[in-house]
Order: sequence, then structure tokens, then C-alpha cells
Amino acid sequence: MTAADAASRGETTLVLYGEGAGEAARRMLPALPDACFTPVDLDELTAAVEHGLAQVVLVAGLDEQAALAPAGSDVLGSITRDMDGGPALSAEVAGAPRRAYELWEAAGKLGPCGRELCRRTAGELERRAARAAGSAESPIAAQVVLVDSTGQRMVGMFGRMAR
Repeated sequence: MTAADAASRGETTLVLYGEGAGEAARRMLPALPDACFTPVDLDELTAAVEHGLAQVVLVAGLDEQAALAPAGSDVLGSITRDMDGGPALSAEVAGAPRRAYELWEAAGKLGPCGRELCRRTAGELERRAARAAGSAESPIAAQVVLVDSTGQRMVGMFGRMAR
């Protein structure tokens, strides 16, 4: 479904889900109809702004969230440093971003690093929504859920309530 479908049914929330996370997203938000759920597509974020939706929820894995970071940023290494992962772990994560989940988990940093990734991803979604609206403030509140590689287990979460 699409943002237009959700809006046409009077819904105010769009749920974007990553690979393998569709079922988990529906379990997390059982009160929402299928019209509110769609695979991750940033064009749908713009459409959500255009159709006046109030909230976007992203349920996705680490790789999909990291891909939303501004180009050229070392978001995973930066998060590791900021969450007191130390220089060695930060360098290891920066050098092997596909292993960040595993490295964070082994170091006991998955919880704080996962939440921080969700916080930064929510901020990026809201920044993009504000740009789509031609505004300094986002008209959409973003909530982000980090799921494990199976797409079934919630690992971290951050979000704002609908505006």
C-alpha cells in the first residue's frame, strides 16, 4: 500500500518496513490496517508529507537504517564512539560496518548503540520530511524500530508521538 492509500482511509500513520520485517511491523502495530504498511521507499515519506500524514514508523534492520545516513558519514563508527565503545571497537565497526550488529552485541553495546541508531535515523527521516514540506520543522513525527537480521526481534527503538 502507499501513503495515499493510508490517507484515503483516514489514517494518519504510515509504516515503512525493511526486508523481512513486514510481519514484525504488523505485530507491533496490530490496530493499523494493511493500507498503512509498505516496504521502505523514501518516496513514500515525501508522499506522507504531501497527504498530511502525522507519523511515520520505520521498522528495519541495521543495514537499512545505516543506508539512510547522509552520504559519506561513518554513522556506525560515530555511534560506537559516542556510546563509549572505545577506539578499538569504533575502528572495527567503521572498518566492517556489515558486522556492526555482531560487534556491538559481543561488546555489550547493542542496546545503547541500537537506540542511538534509531534516534539518528528518526532525525534523518524528520529532516527529509521537513525538506519535502519546504519547512524548517518536520510535519511528521518519526518513530524507528531496529530489528535483528531475521526481522523478527526488536533490538532498539526511538520515536516521537505524532505532531
